[in-house]
Amino acid sequence: MSRLADELGISTILAQLLCQRGVTGADMARSFLYPKLANLPSPFELKGMDAAVELILEAVSSRQQVVIHGDYDVDGITATVLLADFIAKLDIEVIFHLPNRMKDGYGVSLDSVAYLAEKVKMPALFITVDCGISANKEVQYAKGLGFKVIVTDHHTPPQLLPQADAIINPKQDGCGFPFKGLSGVGVVFFMAMAVRRKMVDKGFWDRESVPNLKNYLDLVALGTVADVMDLVDVNRILVKAGLEVISARKRPGIWALCRQAGISEGAAVTSEDISFRLAPRINAAGRLGDPEIAAKLLASRESSEALEWAAALEKANNKRRELEKDAVADAIKQAEKQVDGKDTGIVLLGVNWHPGVVGIIAARVVDRFGLPVLVFTADTCGDGKILKASGRSVVGLNLYDVLMDCNSKIIQFGGHAMAAGLTVHEDDLEKFKIDFNNSVSARMAKVDNAAAVHIDMIVDAAENCEVLAENLKLMEPFGKGNPEPVFLIRNIRMERVSRLRDHLKFSLPVNGNMIHGIGFFMAEYFQDALNPVDLGLKLKSTNFRGRERIEAHAVIIKPTI
Repeated sequence: MSRLADELGISTILAQLLCQRGVTGADMARSFLYPKLANLPSPFELKGMDAAVELILEAVSSRQQVVIHGDYDVDGITATVLLADFIAKLDIEVIFHLPNRMKDGYGVSLDSVAYLAEKVKMPALFITVDCGISANKEVQYAKGLGFKVIVTDHHTPPQLLPQADAIINPKQDGCGFPFKGLSGVGVVFFMAMAVRRKMVDKGFWDRESVPNLKNYLDLVALGTVADVMDLVDVNRILVKAGLEVISARKRPGIWALCRQAGISEGAAVTSEDISFRLAPRINAAGRLGDPEIAAKLLASRESSEALEWAAALEKANNKRRELEKDAVADAIKQAEKQVDGKDTGIVLLGVNWHPGVVGIIAARVVDRFGLPVLVFTADTCGDGKILKASGRSVVGLNLYDVLMDCNSKIIQFGGHAMAAGLTVHEDDLEKFKIDFNNSVSARMAKVDNAAAVHIDMIVDAAENCEVLAENLKLMEPFGKGNPEPVFLIRNIRMERVSRLRDHLKFSLPVNGNMIHGIGFFMAEYFQDALNPVDLGLKLKSTNFRGRERIEAHAVIIKPTI
């Protein structure tokens, strides 16, 4: 470790953290700490890419219109905005459609295909983004109407794929792309890379006119982080560069969104900012039924226009919070009964809960109980007898596989390891609960205490926090697959301890200095914090009133024995 630290000019603590995560050797560590866009794999390694590019080139040469069908979450919205802007640079007409969660439901529907067919002159090109891999009937219908169809998706493919003219999904059988964890917007970015390369080869663009795809990486970072993709390998390269683009705030919509979210002008935007400040606002529009507000924000060309759309998003986000508040309290009461009854999988039902907040409810309950959760409500698109759910899982338990075990009682479902959506008939709900619990019980037996906080390293209070925090920036972006390190300081006395609503505020004496500390939702540990404790914390560089400072974010507070 000392040798690695010397070769790279980093602290021995950072070198040890890298080794613990399997990043060993100077070359491997350099690739991890300093990811380069030049190291991205070829887009043509994605199965179906050649066919998709030819279809787009055919649309360009024959002046066909292009329609894009996206989805109402951050990944689907960013993928739609990226592709629509890129296709427009090919000098052909493009329109897009984002489904209304309340009226259309998830993904491609027969009604949305018919609606889009009325907007164009056939033949035309139909492209799905972040959806479509299970849309067998819908793709067949689209082709019957005269569309050529490209499906781009990243969700787990079913056994029977739609008969599209081209399918790009790194998870499909026979795909040689070396990384399977792309987001929907990540897949679209690689398709843009491929088309760009072909158009340059054909002389459509020269060096002066060719689009700089790096300018789209802000959208890629937003969608990838918001969809909780693993921030490793290809995603690490994309998101690291994308955060730099976001922090530059050249896109008016990003600038306005950061301003609305209270991120200081000039402050670097982190993956944590996306997860807790930017993505919830973008998602709010889709949750309440109008994702095009978010799309218009991200596609804005003028700052004044962007500010108006950002204000509209803020209004939607405040409404989302109101809807969420009472529903979460009710959900936790239901969950407590199931946990007391020794259920290992939590299945909740609130027929009056807004469909747009069930995913948030599921996430809150998972955080509280450390168990996989499905949250059902009435399907506003159904006949009154259909229940619709959003699910969230815990690390180590593949929710998609669990639903495969239970699919005899499921009308339809889709998703990935950590999140999924499904519908069931209300008469089948109780039987489904039994199947769900049986599957979760069997699979959870192989999961190692997923909810426990992992301590990366024990350090002492003499550690130079400024140097360590600066080194830790090299490990960013943090997220799924690359969690933020947790340090443990034993037998330390916290100072200036106080409660701020549900939170615990304190100061921490380290390396002869006093640094600000906070424990979110840890006010219950106030009495413990008045005496020496073993403190588990994350060390952060934050921007406070335009100035950077070091903060300790507590995650464990235990009295020193």
